[in-house]
Amino acid sequence: MEEWMDVYDVSGKKTGKTVLRGSSLQEGEYVLCTHVILRNLDGRFLIQQRSAIKATRPGVWDITAGAVDAGENSLDGALREAQEEIGLQLSREKMQFLFRDQRKHTFHDVYYICMPFTLEQCKMQESEVQALRLADKETFFALLQSMTYRSDNYKNRLMYFYGFFDLLKFCHHIFINMKTS
Repeated sequence: MEEWMDVYDVSGKKTGKTVLRGSSLQEGEYVLCTHVILRNLDGRFLIQQRSAIKATRPGVWDITAGAVDAGENSLDGALREAQEEIGLQLSREKMQFLFRDQRKHTFHDVYYICMPFTLEQCKMQESEVQALRLADKETFFALLQSMTYRSDNYKNRLMYFYGFFDLLKFCHHIFINMKTS
């Protein structure tokens, strides 16, 4: 199946041009991918092992991610990728855009969602995913740091986000304890 993608300029605006996924791009042209950091209510992160038949990074543990199709925006692409790859329908309203990472010819839009789910509720797309795991925070961030194909900017921004999230939880806990004292 052919996958067509919109082409973007350096400022992230669509150029009106589309290309087949994997096509060569000119200087200043970009395509868009989307990533989903999915966390359950127990504080565990979903990670997936890429299918052994994938052309790039076969068998590697990663997060849910994929190319944004022509005509889609990044949020729609994130919701579609999660549905296709892991069989979960994510809430559009609960998806939080974290940041955009820029690489040589690709923008990576990163989203976060915390929602109730179990591994048993997931349905793997075998052409994309061969295994799923729930990882604790330490395991998830160790995996993140080992990803040589992710930029330092990407890794640092996710680490910053999670540190900020921990601070908010701590402040909320103190506030609740103050109200009950």
